[in-house]
Amino acid sequence: VAALAAAAAPPAAVPLDELITATDGFAEARKVGEGGFGRVYRCDALPSLPRVACGFAVKTALVGVGAQGLAELQSEVRTLSAACHRSLLPLLGVCLAPARACLVYPLCRGGSLEDRLYRAPAALQRLRMLGFETPPPPLSSAARLRVLRDAASALHYLHTLSPMILHRDVSAGNILLDERGNGYLADVGLARAAEATAGGSQQVSHLSTQRIFGKPGYMDPIISLDGQASQLTDGFALGITLLVALTGRGAVGLLNACDDALEEPDTAESIAAADAGWSAAQAEELARLVVGLAYERKKKRMPLAEALPRLEALVEAAGEVEETAGAEERQCDLCYDAPRSVRFACGHALYCETCAPRVLERDTNCPACRQPALPIAATGRLVAEQATFVHQPPSRTVPQAQPAGATAAVGGRGGRGGRGGRG
Repeated sequence: VAALAAAAAPPAAVPLDELITATDGFAEARKVGEGGFGRVYRCDALPSLPRVACGFAVKTALVGVGAQGLAELQSEVRTLSAACHRSLLPLLGVCLAPARACLVYPLCRGGSLEDRLYRAPAALQRLRMLGFETPPPPLSSAARLRVLRDAASALHYLHTLSPMILHRDVSAGNILLDERGNGYLADVGLARAAEATAGGSQQVSHLSTQRIFGKPGYMDPIISLDGQASQLTDGFALGITLLVALTGRGAVGLLNACDDALEEPDTAESIAAADAGWSAAQAEELARLVVGLAYERKKKRMPLAEALPRLEALVEAAGEVEETAGAEERQCDLCYDAPRSVRFACGHALYCETCAPRVLERDTNCPACRQPALPIAATGRLVAEQATFVHQPPSRTVPQAQPAGATAAVGGRGGRGGRGGRG
């Protein structure tokens, strides 16, 4: 799946009769999931698409779903055709036949994060359909962190596109795992390009909506109060997803149920799922991220760009990395296609030499620690081979050639580390 996600090939047209044959007439025995307006079936091969080892997942709108369902599928086609990220589930094929519209993705045989966490009878049945002969063991804390990091990275990527794309339905059920445990953000059917705000700057910031989107427990109150989806509302849903992964419990009412631990994050081990093996330090840091993303009031919320490096640091500290993923661990947090080859003055290396100037144009403070990023401490291949953070003594941090455009960056915004309780 990872290789398919990294490829930027446009989706191919797949005839409806081909999909009917491959799924045995959309047989119940081949159903592996069900969403708001359709079902997902597995198949091994499709003549219109190159064969892939993982097989295919065919997402089909139910007969008679109407114009709304078809419009959402068409939106998913447009969105995913324009987006390409290592942790964004790629769209491989499309069939927009009026009788039965379908989308084709690689089959993620590791199941959804939700199914792997809850392990309810229905979830275990779906996992059996994906090839698990016996129930898989509970995901370890390190495995959960990596999946969360992958999904957060894909979400951050969508937010940095122009125009910015909002997912609007982030949840544990919309994060899928491949057979190697890599995570993929899926179901972008509700995503939309954000509108430009009124005013001369025309900066993209939010999407006004007349319809309520998102799953119970994951939906930000801002959406129902203000009627606007934004980076913050996507971040809220991600924060709830972090809390679901930490506790192994359902999202509905979870924020209130964990109120005491979120007010005092150093007690978060008390709400951590016992079968994951969370350490006290992991639970505390994850709780602080939940506080920043979802627990704080709107004006004090943590930007996703600040939360992502902290998730990265948790993954690296956990030390559970797939053998083939070693080179991916220090890929650029923005494009995820090139090594992190720029080290900021604070010591963090987060971006490649192409993306660093784009980040610094918006804010000259490091998104990880909020310390000044300039002057650049080092660039090049050696940076990519080192840890994400390398302490930079003042005497050794000397001005060097800046990445193109970095000197044009202007003053940064204030920030906070996500510590403490409600603001």
